[in-house]
Amino acid sequence: MDVRTKAAHLIAAVVASAVVVAVIVVLLGASSGHGDTDRKAGATTQKTAQGTGVARQPYGQAMPANAPGQTLYFQKVTIGPHARLAEHFHQGTQLARVVSGTLTYNIVSGTVSVTRANGKTDDVAGPNTVLLHAGDALIETASLVHYGANDTAKPVVIELTALLENGAPLATTVGTGAAGTPLHLTTALASQMRTLLTAGSITYGWNRLIGTASLDGKPVLVDMLGNVNYATGNGPFFGFITFTFDDKSTLAVSMQGQAVQSPNGASTVAATLGLLGGTGRYDKATGTGTFVGARPAAVGATVDSTFDLKVSGGP
Repeated sequence: MDVRTKAAHLIAAVVASAVVVAVIVVLLGASSGHGDTDRKAGATTQKTAQGTGVARQPYGQAMPANAPGQTLYFQKVTIGPHARLAEHFHQGTQLARVVSGTLTYNIVSGTVSVTRANGKTDDVAGPNTVLLHAGDALIETASLVHYGANDTAKPVVIELTALLENGAPLATTVGTGAAGTPLHLTTALASQMRTLLTAGSITYGWNRLIGTASLDGKPVLVDMLGNVNYATGNGPFFGFITFTFDDKSTLAVSMQGQAVQSPNGASTVAATLGLLGGTGRYDKATGTGTFVGARPAAVGATVDSTFDLKVSGGP
């Protein structure tokens, strides 16, 4: 089964679950606008603001038995005239469809799958901007950093379903939308050891890459351990990164990303980052970030890498 087929199966499962949730909500009368809360599903119909000019209206949520550790949400988002959301990503998969209005969709990093109202599909890599109209839909993965904006005088209405990690926020702010001290590191990551296997056009396995960055003129060791599942060079990866600073303090970071290969074999990689913890001066650190890289050849080649983190609770 190739990556697109797997993605199609995932989309079908998520959409089917969303439909079930929608039916339950209707049967319970959750759309009556009375603001009652369904204690079992945790659903509420009361509109909640998310930033100036942006409001969410939950239709319902559930914890599907076939997706342990994850919560399924079904919502409507209204973006008022000339309003915008902060840069963010989702800790899972989100499907969204524009009901009315024109959405200016900004891709900061990563790749989004767009399905137009006429059925035409396209994968758009960032940085980029896409205009979406009524009937257009998106598939957003955990590796995609983005934000929506309304550059018109009429509201934009979006309906969405999201399958996210339990306890995760509906949108995890990052970049300019996140609080904390900026931490910017660049390095060339070289493969030190790897086990990569193939099955037809699929390449899967793990790769350990190491490089040395610089912060305030002092070295920072970057140690990345990544797992890949690529079809003809394209596909998801996930793993962990350890940053070790000159005073032996460390930051432990998780990553969720996507690789896109060009016809000449070179690849661009992009991932979202979450701080797991730290030691020394970063022992109470929290935060989020992004990783972007460029690889001139197949998996195993050196990756020119840039890490941007917003760290709270650090020095």
